[in-house]
Parts: sequence; C-alpha cells; structure tokens
Amino acid sequence: MNEEYRKVLELIKKSNSIYITAHIFPDGDAIGSIMALYLALKNMGKDVHAVVPKYSHKFEFLEELKYAEKGIAYGEYDLCICVDVSSLDRLEITEEEYMKAKSKIVIDHHLNSNIAADVLAIDSRAPATCEIIYEILEMSNISIDENIAKYLYMGILTDTGSFNYSNTTPKTHRIVARLIETGIDFAYICKMVNDTMKEGKLKLIAYAINNIETYNDGKIKYVKMPYSIIKELGIDEEDSEGIVNYLRCIEGVDIAICARQLEDKSYKVSMRSNGNVDISKAAISLGGGGHRNAAGFTVKGEIDNVKNEIIEVVGVNL
Repeated sequence: MNEEYRKVLELIKKSNSIYITAHIFPDGDAIGSIMALYLALKNMGKDVHAVVPKYSHKFEFLEELKYAEKGIAYGEYDLCICVDVSSLDRLEITEEEYMKAKSKIVIDHHLNSNIAADVLAIDSRAPATCEIIYEILEMSNISIDENIAKYLYMGILTDTGSFNYSNTTPKTHRIVARLIETGIDFAYICKMVNDTMKEGKLKLIAYAINNIETYNDGKIKYVKMPYSIIKELGIDEEDSEGIVNYLRCIEGVDIAICARQLEDKSYKVSMRSNGNVDISKAAISLGGGGHRNAAGFTVKGEIDNVKNEIIEVVGVNL
C-alpha cells in the first residue's frame, strides 16, 4: 500500500482547496479520520474544510468539531478526500458536489469500496481508517501532535471495539502506544465515547433486550426498533447506534441483527458476528457491505416483509 499512500501525499501537496468528508451517521472512526486529516492539512497551510455529517451527542466533547462545515461552498475545488466510506450514496455530500473536485481520494478499510477516485488508498486488513491515516501521516513530514493523535486514537478505539475485536493486531497496539506518547488523555476519551450515554439510550437498550427474537436454535438474535420508540425516548438516530452489540454478547449467539427504523421509514440493518460466520457476504448480497464480523445494509419500506429472507441469508452457514 505504500505506493498508494505516496500518491495520496502527492495529490495533497499539489492541492490547495481541500474538502474532507465521510459517511452519514458517522462513528468514531469516520469523525476521527476527518478531523485528524483536517488538523494535519491545516498545519500544512492548506485551505482545508471538514464536512462532518450529523453526529451523536457523545462526540460533542471534541472541541475541534466546532470548525466543521455542513457542505461545500466552492463551485469548483482542488481535492475531495472521502474517508471511511465505500459508496457515493453513503456520503454526506451529494454526487454533484463530489464531482466538482478536480481530484479525488478515497481512504478506507471496507472490502467493497466502489467510489471512483484518482487514488484509492484502501486496506481491508486495517481495523480502522484512522490506522491508515496514521501510516500516511507517518510517511510525510507532518508531525502528529496531541490534537491529531486524539482523533486517531478515538477512531482506532471505536472500530476495534476498544481493542476487543479480532481485527486488532500487534501493529495496532504499537500505533496506539505512539499516540498515547503524545500526551493524549486516553482515559477521558474512553469514558466519553464508551461509558457516557443519555438516559434515553439506556431505556432503548432495555427495550431492545425485552424485544429480542431468537432463530436457528439461539444462534441468531434479532430485534426491530421502530422510529416511534426512538423519538418517544427523546434520542436521535445517531444515539441509537450500537444496540446490536448487546445482542452479540448473549451466550451461544453467533450472529446478532438489529433493524433500526429511520425517520424516513427505511430500516438500517446492523449485523455482528462472533467470528464463526463471514457476515459481509450476506450484507453484500442484501445490497450493503462491511467487514467479516461487522456489516450492514438498508431496507426501504417495512422490514417485516423481508425479515425471513434476511434470517435465511445470514444463517445459511450456521
């Protein structure tokens, strides 16, 4: 991948007006990737802009997010960098805004990225896009200061499940050690990201637990969360992320599925595997994508119409 990383740096050096963005409903890796790159390129003297999609309140402790913008102001600009996203329809910006860029870069770690760009820096072996960005910055003469390290650490922390997932490697730990050496308050980041939630989210977790459905002799756990419940509890769509992980923790479960209804009545289906099944294949066949142990897709319309098909597809290898 070193050659692709060099191409990323070459394009950045040639460009002045730069926009960085990621997928809608951003997680810690998406936000961390945007902001780490934004701060690094700002230090280079670039005219750089961070377009950050609407995010969960749990990320509000990150002061630099106040510099984030909602869209692209230029009619034409030099470079668009898309991070942690595999398809244009998942981007915060429109395809028209994306095409206004003279050059384009995709930095990602998903298996099935299909965004056309001048440079594709994609490594599906990396547990987080922030790990790729760390390596790119290491190849440059850009110093990774405490502020940049804070965002890189958060991205790696969240996409490795606090270093619990099997995608965590010895290299990951070595990188994290270097980030901690910059002086970041990693304990505070962990508390704010992992151990702080609204009361409404706790009640949503209780709702999910009370409405679990079981299939394939207990190997599959499934829950549907109507948007009306999310709205009633006073939390937003981003705050209702991550419920699927509680289902995955149940003893004997191989696959956990959470179908969460969005405001537009579609369903965002999140799936987690405990390692025995590659659920990315099922997600791709259902129009989505992801990783071996974490994948998802979107269903337009009522989920009950296709629930049996979903259970059959994901359970075929159990």
